[in-house]
Parts: sequence; structure tokens; C-alpha cells
Amino acid sequence: MNTAVTANARVVRDFYAALGRGDLEAARGALTPDSVLHVPGRGANTGDYEGRDAVIGFVAHASAVTEGTLTLTVHRVLADDEQAVALATYTATRPGVDVPLENNLAHVMTVRDGLIAESWLHSRDQYEVDEFWGARPAGA
Repeated sequence: MNTAVTANARVVRDFYAALGRGDLEAARGALTPDSVLHVPGRGANTGDYEGRDAVIGFVAHASAVTEGTLTLTVHRVLADDEQAVALATYTATRPGVDVPLENNLAHVMTVRDGLIAESWLHSRDQYEVDEFWGARPAGA
């Protein structure tokens, strides 16, 4: 098997394993300094997060808002020598939100020099995701 393919799949698995342990520093280390995360939708957490700190800040904020109930389960990682895709399910609850979130996700990533350089989240039901995270603040 191509070593780049194996390495790209490994960096994605390691990234998600670090998130699962709550080790945001290890997760940060899997990102390029100029990493960009694109989060679609119309909810409070949508937009582009540019740079390691912003991407990890997105994750930390989601964990804080859900009071630590956010869990990620990776079902499969697909990779080639430039891209990787994590097929995952995430669940969470939020105070004041009656319906818990359970969402299937395709996390598409560009991998450069063994690190995640850019990524896009694609949710099974974006309307459900937007409703769970709440409305985007006016003017944002």
C-alpha cells in the first residue's frame, strides 16, 4: 500500500482519537498552522475557521456548549495521497434543547505534509444540525 495513503489515514484517525480523549493539544498538532475548517449551514457555529487555534477553538466551543456531552464515533477513514474522508457519527445534548443531536458526518480533508490543511464538514441533515446549535447571531 502507498505509504502516503497510509500516513494520511493515520493522521485522520489520530486526530479523531485525540478529540475523543479530549486532548486538544494533540489534535492541534495534526493541523497545519494555516489549517482551515469550513462549517456549512446557518447555525451559530457556521463559517470558516482559519488557523490551528480557530479550528481547535471551534471544537472547544462545541464541547463547552454541550457541557462535555459531544461524542464522535469514526466508522471509516478513506484516504488517498492528497485527501482523506472520515465517515463518523456525532451525538450531543444541550441545556435548553429538548432533542439530542445524532448526526452522520462526512469530514472531507486535504492532507499536506502529513497534516490536515483544509477540511469541510458535510452533515446528513443540516437543518437538524442548525436547529441544535441555535440561530446565528444577528450581523454575524
